Amino acid sequence: MRRVLLAAGVAVVGLAATAGPATSQHEAGEHAGSAAVSIGFAAVSPARIHVVMGDTVAWTNDSVRTHTVTADDRRFDSGRLPQAARFAHTFGELGYVAYHCTLHPFIRGVVGVHTLLLAAPQQAASPNRPFPLTGRAALPAGTSVAIQADRGTGFADVATTAVTADGTFAARVVPSATATYRAVVGATASPPVGLTVLDRRVSFRAERGRDRLLIRTRVTPASPRAHVVLQLFLRDHFGWWPVQRGRLDHRSSATFSLRLRRRVAVRVLLTLPDGATPLAVSRTTRLGPTR
Repeated sequence: MRRVLLAAGVAVVGLAATAGPATSQHEAGEHAGSAAVSIGFAAVSPARIHVVMGDTVAWTNDSVRTHTVTADDRRFDSGRLPQAARFAHTFGELGYVAYHCTLHPFIRGVVGVHTLLLAAPQQAASPNRPFPLTGRAALPAGTSVAIQADRGTGFADVATTAVTADGTFAARVVPSATATYRAVVGATASPPVGLTVLDRRVSFRAERGRDRLLIRTRVTPASPRAHVVLQLFLRDHFGWWPVQRGRLDHRSSATFSLRLRRRVAVRVLLTLPDGATPLAVSRTTRLGPTR
């Protein structure tokens, strides 16, 4: 356990919760590819990937078998790859490239090469709360990008952003329900990605331990491995202040442990991995010594 001291006189004990010609490279060491594919005994994983034009895909043979990575149109061919060997290819042209293993033709994969790529969200959103979407583009800095959503009646603009100097872009949307999103520049659109929206509830109960207070938190519907933050309302910090962070276990539960020197308002937030963007908030309860 870790101990955090707060200026407000609250001692917090640590969390108890649970393009042109493409180039190829064949090498045995690490390769700084922008996407990675594992070659298994009888399949590649993932079998379909999407990249931005100019990205490099690196394949690693994680099988005891020898394999090849060979484009169906023969634009690249790794040759024989023994176990643990790697092959990398940089994709400089738009389109979908199918490939296979010449030694085991049933092993197949596809690489989609795009101008725009919207990152698939790794966590569900909550209704009517801001949610960040990010992506990459093979376009000049400053290019305007529209973010569109389809809730079943066709795509419509919901946000606008611009490509930055490093080729990335970011926008915040406020979803009301599960929908499909894409990034659009002119007539060019990224592959669509889904954003699930869940109306989640955060609850907690306080229990007295031997010398501290246990805050037992639960989120429904279940959200294992999601991030939760315990906050106290501290006047000398001008409002709500995060004092502990944690991850929900497989039961969608977590436990915080506190030693309070005075009564304070307490609440728990379900957040994105940044620990700051709230997805759901519990009720507020005053806890601490009663005398």
